[in-house]
Amino acid sequence: MIDTPQATLPGVTPIKRRSDAKHADRAAKQAAYRARKDLKAVTIQLPTALAERLDAWLAAKGKHKSETIARLIETQLLRPR
Repeated sequence: MIDTPQATLPGVTPIKRRSDAKHADRAAKQAAYRARKDLKAVTIQLPTALAERLDAWLAAKGKHKSETIARLIETQLLRPR
């Protein structure tokens, strides 16, 4: 077992952080983005056929999945009745 945080492979140079980098890694950068935009990640499970139809529809319309699902939740599921 290697005690170093990142093992090095022969012939592969490790990626070095820029000295002016704001975030420790990509996960920290994504977390900062979500905090700034007041977003929460939500995972859903769909049947494969439905997911493929949704992806095809979104591609044909040129829309984004998150925006479309958020709009549908607001206008269809949580609408005032």
